[in-house]
Amino acid sequence: MDAAVNYATELTGDADSWHLALVAAGARAEFDAGTAPLRARPDDLIAPRDGIAESPAPEPEHLLSGSCETAGLVRRSALSWLNGRLDVALRLAGEALDAECDKGHEFCGLAGFWYVALLTKAREFDAGWRTLNSLRADASESPRVAATSQVIGGELLFATGRVDEGLAEVTAGLQLAERYGVRSLLPSGYVVMALGALRRADMRTCLHYLDKLSGEALLGYFGQAAGAWVTALAAEARGGADNAAGLIAGIVTNPLVLRQLLVSEPAAASWLVRVCGKLGAHDLAETAARAACAAAAEHPRFSVVRASASHAAGLLAGDLAMVSEAANLYPDQWCMASAQEDMADLLAGLPGERENVIRLFESALASYTAVGATRDASRVVNKLRDSGVRRGAIRAVEREGLSPYGLTNTEFAVAELASQGHTNNEVGRQLFISRHTVAFHLKKVYQKMSVTSRVELAASWKRTVPQPPDAHERDTRDA
Repeated sequence: MDAAVNYATELTGDADSWHLALVAAGARAEFDAGTAPLRARPDDLIAPRDGIAESPAPEPEHLLSGSCETAGLVRRSALSWLNGRLDVALRLAGEALDAECDKGHEFCGLAGFWYVALLTKAREFDAGWRTLNSLRADASESPRVAATSQVIGGELLFATGRVDEGLAEVTAGLQLAERYGVRSLLPSGYVVMALGALRRADMRTCLHYLDKLSGEALLGYFGQAAGAWVTALAAEARGGADNAAGLIAGIVTNPLVLRQLLVSEPAAASWLVRVCGKLGAHDLAETAARAACAAAAEHPRFSVVRASASHAAGLLAGDLAMVSEAANLYPDQWCMASAQEDMADLLAGLPGERENVIRLFESALASYTAVGATRDASRVVNKLRDSGVRRGAIRAVEREGLSPYGLTNTEFAVAELASQGHTNNEVGRQLFISRHTVAFHLKKVYQKMSVTSRVELAASWKRTVPQPPDAHERDTRDA
């Protein structure tokens, strides 16, 4: 473990961050999986305890400029989470919050934010808010503390469905983290920003943050199961399931990544089963569902993990009752809407179920709309249309202020995606409309913007439409 801590310190250049313990744990997990550089021997690392590798023996004496009980507990908590044991991770993080540090580590004062992050993953929102408010009442005014508080708080807001507030909070925290070099805080923030943009069909912003996320991964920052998942989501959205096939297989066949993902992102298990079905990869779908059920068996107190497993297993078996159970269990509004949409899809092929199908689609649409998931809402509107129910057009891509050139919602969405170089087929796939409908709207866009080609459209769009945060700085670096 000493070697892993040294390795993490070298990677981050950050010897006094609360995230260093997490990076060190990630390095430990990489060594276990045989994927880390050969900088330490396996016998330098910790042995399993109660069936879970979670604690060093003995404790390293130089972690974060001097070992203490809090540092050890957070490190063990992080390693437990990486190994897919959210319950153990939460218990140890709670103990770290109550432990006394006699070394004066800023790290130890921030350990409570790791506890909040885990409560968010467990969707224990009330406990998360109580802890976060208590931490903020006693927090210092240092940039590191402020960045951590905002990113962790933003993640909690996002998970509870307060999406606009959450994304604004994460953005502010990321700006501080980037300015003051809190590099190890960036990946989780980038995941939230990319996922939020994807659900709004704002692929430009989504890809912007995925680009930044991949940079952090190349620098060796750990724990990117969620990053791999959101990257696969975006790849499927852009080019269909085949476009994400390699990454999907990599996620499902890597037990370390899959275990961590299933206790971090409740929407992941059902999506993996669904997309593996599209690929005809029934073996991968079964693997994902079995892993989700195993996670639920290990975490009986967490309704979100049980819901995720029931959702995945229900989709695999075509079992309406299991998917319905998931919809009732989910504390996450987006996940509940996803389960309701899947229930409607299962019923759609049955005779005499039209009214129930419409009711479920309507409920899913209301929930997606409430959490700003305009891309998902647009998909459900199209399914309602197929069921003979007309609804007003959904703004498929979020925009700031009035639409430029008097474009309609759909025209704006088509122009946004076409300006990024997407073909009509790709635009149609993302907006759930036919390529012929895309061509019709694109013709209207050309007329209103007085352009004659996609090249002219892209240039005019970049000048007119607000770019993602710090996009200009990125373009300058890439030039």
